Amino acid sequence: MAPGVKQHIAQSARCQYQWKEELKHATSTSDLDGRHREPSETPAEDYCCESDGRNDAPDLREGSIVQRHRINADINPHILQDVASKRAHVSDNIDEPPTHSSTGRFTKAFEGIAAKILGSRKTLFKSWEEAEALDDDSMWAPFRDEEEWELARFLMKNIGQNKTDEFLKLGMVRNSGVTFNSMQSFLKKVDKLRTGPAWTCEMIDVVGDVVGEDGALKHEQLELWRQDPVECVEELIGNPAFRDQMAYEPKHAYADEKGENRIYDEMWTADWWWEMQESTYLNSRGAIVAPVILSLDKTSLSLFSGDKKAWPVYLTIGNISKDVRRQVSAHATVLIGYLPVSRLECFQKKTRSLAGYRLFHHAMSLVLQPLIDAGRHGKEMGCADGYLRQVHPILAAYIADFPEQCLVACNKENRCPHCLVESDKRGDLEECMWHSTTDTLKTLQRKQRNKQSRKFDIQGLRAVYKPFWKDLPFTDIFACITPDILHQLHKGVFHDHLVQWCTSLMGEKEIDVRFQAMTRFPALRHFKKGISTISQWTGSEHKEMQRVFVGLLSGIVSNDVLIVARALLDFIY
Repeated sequence: MAPGVKQHIAQSARCQYQWKEELKHATSTSDLDGRHREPSETPAEDYCCESDGRNDAPDLREGSIVQRHRINADINPHILQDVASKRAHVSDNIDEPPTHSSTGRFTKAFEGIAAKILGSRKTLFKSWEEAEALDDDSMWAPFRDEEEWELARFLMKNIGQNKTDEFLKLGMVRNSGVTFNSMQSFLKKVDKLRTGPAWTCEMIDVVGDVVGEDGALKHEQLELWRQDPVECVEELIGNPAFRDQMAYEPKHAYADEKGENRIYDEMWTADWWWEMQESTYLNSRGAIVAPVILSLDKTSLSLFSGDKKAWPVYLTIGNISKDVRRQVSAHATVLIGYLPVSRLECFQKKTRSLAGYRLFHHAMSLVLQPLIDAGRHGKEMGCADGYLRQVHPILAAYIADFPEQCLVACNKENRCPHCLVESDKRGDLEECMWHSTTDTLKTLQRKQRNKQSRKFDIQGLRAVYKPFWKDLPFTDIFACITPDILHQLHKGVFHDHLVQWCTSLMGEKEIDVRFQAMTRFPALRHFKKGISTISQWTGSEHKEMQRVFVGLLSGIVSNDVLIVARALLDFIY
């Protein structure tokens, strides 16, 4: 049943009563093949576990499957229309054609054992709610009421600390009865709010190769701020706000009933999750894979002066639907750490960059250390639907720009972080072997022992002997690295190749004239001066150009060029 229908039935007393009456009188059904079948003959393996939206603890025997009741065929089909859900369900499947969806989408459920229910457990948020009820606190605590909560939220999101302090000291604000009258007392209130996993600060002592005035090697103390990534995964997978957007097992999706046209949209429709779930170890345990998605990007904090930088590490999981993960307001992506950023002046210039690479991998290994045991042995976690399952958080995707991709892969920036193509053949149409995690680690160890390694030089590796990913279970770091959309697609394929190619065919003046002649429309950007005068290209400008580029080429280039441009833009946009 569609989540929206279930929610409506749960909230409407009249519909809930009618639903229960229909279930009570459903004494017989018609099978899919038209045969009449009594309820006792209904095969258990035909049905999957589907939550009904309630928090009732399930009555389960060991290894049993929660079954749906087969509903009388006479019930109103408009009420019971089975719309395709993004959530995966516990099921014991047999070989059968993909399931038809009312949205024109056909799905095939995972055929092994996955998402086995171990019991029930209250979510973290439910525990907080009960704790507040026991303490007799209002839902707006530690603030007085909803109005004070809204004021605090506005000040925290929009006003700086100095201006907030000035505002709170105004006579009108003091006389309004607000329970905080300074920035200090306001922050004390904020600190009383319930938070997720605790932050810890770990000091990293970096010893350089420069001798100081006292005759000792210079060293530097750096701060590493981090949260436990396993606790963050547990918080995300147990968040009831994502209940209807959460998947617990993989599926294959198709655009046709025969299963010939495969659809790849969500992470659980991809082959990686299916193959990982199919592995003997995870399949025998009936566990859940929690695909961990990391994203990093070094950020400048000062615009005009200074060189203050931060290096945040963000985490989300592929169980959550991508349209929710992408929403900033959904809070489906959490900050799990700040990597240390330093000039490393305790090192000589010739060794400074290599020391920075090693520092990055050391800091990342400290941040991701909890994933090693949890990924290998799993951890019982309360899921968003109120059930307890064995969860294995496994690194599945790493989002970064190209220089950081090379940093993660331990190779030089003139090499590919995915394959072993030579630096002078990166534009050639030839297949190359992929990087192998095992082979790369062996090459690095051989280089560490012998100092000389021909294979090390041929592959263009860097002397990072302890990469952070070497102990992460079930992880192929080279397959985890995702394309750099901005630099590799928008700037690389589109701007540096397609636009330059079409410009050489049409001429720069003709390109500008056609951009200027494009019809104005509220949803489109109008390049009134053309594009040749733009010196700084951003992702937004690339996207705006791509929206009109095929129409701009029409009528002046050959059909072959137009087909190539359309194919590339269909892939990029």
